[in-house]
Amino acid sequence: MRILGFLVFLAVFSPFSSVQAQTQPSFSHGFSTFGQLKYPSTFNNFDYVNPNAPKGGEIKVAGLGTFDNLNPFIIKGTPAQGISQCYATLLESSFDEPATHYGYVAEATSVAPDLSWVIFRLNPKACFNNGTPITADDIIFSFNILREKGLPLFRTYYKAVTKIEKLSDHEVKFHCPGNKSREIPAILGQLPALSKVYYETHPFEETTLTPPPCSGAYEVKSVDAGRSVTYKRVKNWWGENISSQKGRHNFDAIKVDYYRDANAMFEAFKNGQVDIRHEGSSKLWSTAYTFPAIEQGFVKKERIKHSLCIPGSYGLFFNTRREIFSDRKARQALTEMFDFNWANKNLFYNTYQRIKSYFPNTPFSAIGIPEGEERALLEPYKDQIPTEVFTDTFTLPEHNNESDIRKSSDKALKLLKEAGFEIKNQKLINVKTGKPFVFEALIYDQSLEKIFLHFQNYLKLIGIEMAVRLVDVSTYQERIDQYDYDMIISSNPQSPTPGNEQRDMWGSQAVSMKGSRNVAGIHEKPIDEMIEKLIESKDYKTLITTTKALDRLLLWGYYMIPAWTTDSIPVAFWDRFGRPDIASPYNPLTFDAWWIDKDKEKRLPSHLQRNDVNEKAPVAQSSDTKEVHDGVFCKIWSWFKGLFKNTEA
Repeated sequence: MRILGFLVFLAVFSPFSSVQAQTQPSFSHGFSTFGQLKYPSTFNNFDYVNPNAPKGGEIKVAGLGTFDNLNPFIIKGTPAQGISQCYATLLESSFDEPATHYGYVAEATSVAPDLSWVIFRLNPKACFNNGTPITADDIIFSFNILREKGLPLFRTYYKAVTKIEKLSDHEVKFHCPGNKSREIPAILGQLPALSKVYYETHPFEETTLTPPPCSGAYEVKSVDAGRSVTYKRVKNWWGENISSQKGRHNFDAIKVDYYRDANAMFEAFKNGQVDIRHEGSSKLWSTAYTFPAIEQGFVKKERIKHSLCIPGSYGLFFNTRREIFSDRKARQALTEMFDFNWANKNLFYNTYQRIKSYFPNTPFSAIGIPEGEERALLEPYKDQIPTEVFTDTFTLPEHNNESDIRKSSDKALKLLKEAGFEIKNQKLINVKTGKPFVFEALIYDQSLEKIFLHFQNYLKLIGIEMAVRLVDVSTYQERIDQYDYDMIISSNPQSPTPGNEQRDMWGSQAVSMKGSRNVAGIHEKPIDEMIEKLIESKDYKTLITTTKALDRLLLWGYYMIPAWTTDSIPVAFWDRFGRPDIASPYNPLTFDAWWIDKDKEKRLPSHLQRNDVNEKAPVAQSSDTKEVHDGVFCKIWSWFKGLFKNTEA
């Protein structure tokens, strides 16, 4: 889905360092905000790739649901999975050092000492797949069209830019007077190169299945509307020998086949119709990998350790735009009734840990009671935020027995009474309006139903009626864009260096912006101001302190019921791949650095050896999904970040 997947594309934005004061712009091959660059200007390739990886071969991956669009940058439609590999960006993220980018379409970058401007010098070899060069005019067009007609979050990300100046055909300057955000160069560096000439005669804001000129390593080879899309590697691609791209994009073709549900996807993988799978179900991981290909050694499975903020801010989000969830105590009461222990034992095989932060598995998690500089940041808001922020350690209920459930029920009813509700005839009623406490949980994946139905039963204990509504992906997307829901399960993936993407996640300006990531509808001045302080952090230490303060405000606001996470990525794949010897800490899967190992390919059964991705394979279909995909949003973050740098899921 676009709303989560594009999160994966923007969540990796990271800031740059400012340059020392100078009279003339000084250009660099890369920048890092909070430390020295790991790689010198003469570097050949990232350490986590094999620069001599062989090119060739064809692979198949799976998509869930359907698609109707090849433009991932607009709010309309559902983009094809993998389409973002067709677009090159000004800069490329490094996945083995935080907050660092290197040259891609832009071979060098210069940043003003006061962050008031950024200049990108374009690589003269950069071009679209139709042979036309990428010029400053294309970059200026790309910026303007995305801000004017692209996804709403572009307006948030680019608002600091007041003017774009063409210095030459290969140099463009972005003016950001008064800017205090150190990540602006990184955000601009992730600008995709779009063809100005093409969009002068083609509407940008409309869905399309006609591929536009691309600038990335792949182009669209063929489309079977709603069912499959095949990408082929661009022959003699201009970026092949750029240091940030060497050793990557090794497959000649990648075909994405779509399946109606998770069961069908798994059956397709077992039958060899899908080559690699991130396993989102702990039950399947523990019980279902016993099919013949596993026993024969043709399929490998392993858990890949990571240092990522997986799955970021992941949980059951309340839509506080709804009156029923406008009171913090009501949200806290429902949080008391969610039984993670039951889900972990009965559905997850005790393989998950509870998330207790909006920034789990990072230095940014709020722990204990705020002290020192963090407390000083929060003190000015003491009359506007819960008193518990200063006095209590944030905890979540533990339900180990019936006694724990009764304690949670009693606490929840007490909170609801304080919020203006009372029990009448076993129904929770709003004292002022007389309306019962009734709401709907919206889901698009049937595999989530068991979790919500168990929660539904617990809410009945305190007189709350929760309906569980399962809809198709398109309907779900439309309702999310319009904020037409009471509760959803969602994720905001987090970067190793949080920045101004936090505005789109929790900021007031995003509350009414169609398609924003502020799914909870948060509209709080202390949170808005803490986000701005975070963005203006002068160093990494300050960033940690400020993000902890933001985490604390979000936690005590009870905007979501925190979900679950794990410290490794469960991956299964047909044993036809070669991989680099070194894994990157911030993206250990890095699937675009894998390649086809011809010797391994030959050892597979002959009917599984791939020569033609356009060969029509039988599509496994199922209308009954019985497994619980407990790691669905963890899956989206880790999988798509490594697989094609996707912008949709």
